[in-house]
Amino acid sequence: MNNIFENLGFVDGTGEMTPRQVKELGTVLPSGDTVKVLEFGSGNSTTKLCRALETKYKKVTYVTYETSQQWAINDDPIIETRMHTRDELVGGSIKIPEDEVYDLVIVDGPDGELRQHWYQLFKNNVKKGTVVHIDDAFHYTSFETEFKKHFPQTEDLFRVKLGEGGGNKCWITAKIL
Repeated sequence: MNNIFENLGFVDGTGEMTPRQVKELGTVLPSGDTVKVLEFGSGNSTTKLCRALETKYKKVTYVTYETSQQWAINDDPIIETRMHTRDELVGGSIKIPEDEVYDLVIVDGPDGELRQHWYQLFKNNVKKGTVVHIDDAFHYTSFETEFKKHFPQTEDLFRVKLGEGGGNKCWITAKIL
């Protein structure tokens, strides 16, 4: 089967996800005609992934939460960017509508330890089989601790520790059981 996330122009040594990371993610995409993606942090990789998903699925829903206007995706017919502040994230005032249930969740921002706060906010927006990808998973212990706290029933699909993915890249890709 063709991996739609292969050869998307990702480059090792940049702020984006690595080619290996994206290729692995492409092997665990859900089957069917539709896909719903929730991403925390957006940028060039968001657009690349969305365009690739459009080649596989008849309907793509792509929602991203972003703190920086610099990385926000504007004027895209598929990608909906929801802006928020770091204080709203830490304070838990961000509400993801409970009727939004996602097939793929990508945790890739904001920079620093603040991304640990996302897990409690989307715990009602996943289902059995949802794939969760945590970029930079081992930069802070809290990333994995908070994920396991809010999602105790998961299966690791890929676990690449710091240094194993090239440079400072590391990640966890898991499936909700």
